[in-house]
Amino acid sequence: MLDLDHQADEAAIKRAYFQMVRRFPPEREPEKFREIRTAYEQLNDPDRRAVIDLFLLQPPPPMPNRRRPKYDLDVHIEDLILLAAEAAASAMQDDFREVQR
Repeated sequence: MLDLDHQADEAAIKRAYFQMVRRFPPEREPEKFREIRTAYEQLNDPDRRAVIDLFLLQPPPPMPNRRRPKYDLDVHIEDLILLAAEAAASAMQDDFREVQR
């Protein structure tokens, strides 16, 4: 985001931050400014910088490819019979309720 070398010191970080703020002022580019500000805050804090350096040295392992379960999308006669039976049962219940009213 700030276009810095991995081993940049605090002065270089500050210089790069102010250059980017001049290029993308908060009045004209509020979203870009937020990104720049977040990057600066992370690099300016020694603890956060150490974590970032660790990720640069050894990035997290890639996510494993998860297999999706295969679904049977074919229409089977058993499915149609079950659907017809459920529809008939539902229709009978509706008719019975109307008779009771």
